[in-house]
Amino acid sequence: MEKVFKNNFTAAIIPYYNKKEAHVYADEIIKYLSEYGCCFNVPEKFRDILKSDNIKFFQNEFEAVENSDIAISIGGDGTIIHTAKNAAVSGKLVLGVNCGRVGFVAGLEKSEISMLSNLFSGNYTVDERMMLEVNVTKNSGFGLSGVYKSYALNDVTLTNGAVARMVDIDVKLNGEFITSYRADGVILATPTGSTAYSLSAGGPVIEPHMKCILLTPICPHSLFSRSVLFSDDSEVTLSKGEYSREEPYVSIDGQKSDIISENDTVTLKKADISANFINFGKKNFYRILNDKLNERMG
Repeated sequence: MEKVFKNNFTAAIIPYYNKKEAHVYADEIIKYLSEYGCCFNVPEKFRDILKSDNIKFFQNEFEAVENSDIAISIGGDGTIIHTAKNAAVSGKLVLGVNCGRVGFVAGLEKSEISMLSNLFSGNYTVDERMMLEVNVTKNSGFGLSGVYKSYALNDVTLTNGAVARMVDIDVKLNGEFITSYRADGVILATPTGSTAYSLSAGGPVIEPHMKCILLTPICPHSLFSRSVLFSDDSEVTLSKGEYSREEPYVSIDGQKSDIISENDTVTLKKADISANFINFGKKNFYRILNDKLNERMG
């Protein structure tokens, strides 16, 4: 049995800002949990959208999550993943409520809100998901030098951006050069991210509880380039290849983007924190995968 939440716990409520349907279900969740005496922390930008006597507003999402017992995110995978990373940094559990098209990481569908009562009996499971620590080192000059640290739950990509030309990307493993790709880009994914961009690029499906780092080239200019798995104690470094005419863009979980110029590097390794998702009931990963993909294709 997992942690039993007390009736008066505080939940951070994080809906997708630009989706009215997510706001409607956020209101429904607040009303449902208010019957158990719960209080709610919400980012300031929702002040004119979510209204209740027991809401406290915070400057941003991270502060709302940090000062809560649990984070509840309402939206698609992108919204839930963003909240999950804030929750991981704060050591909090996250529950995703799917209002998107797929919802691989959601623990509840929008029609299952009454199952929130299981929080008070401990009748739920916690899925621990590996994350990546990402360090972008800028050595480009022009005042851009420095190391910028982020976390990824799905993937990190180096791509050619908006220009339809291939890029050359060098790959090092634990500081030693191993290969160079001429491609539209490369994807470094966690097992959770194996069902996202990497899957569309021809990468394998990996069970989310495994610990490894997946590299998948995007449209490589080669007959023999395939996905590669690295152990979870590996450190992978990506950089612009010597002969690349284009400067690739790095994107972290599809939310941050920066140009990688000559002498810049992107280094990834297993993070020392994990995302912890609440799920209700025993759900088979491959059954969920099959159902969600069929929904997306329908």
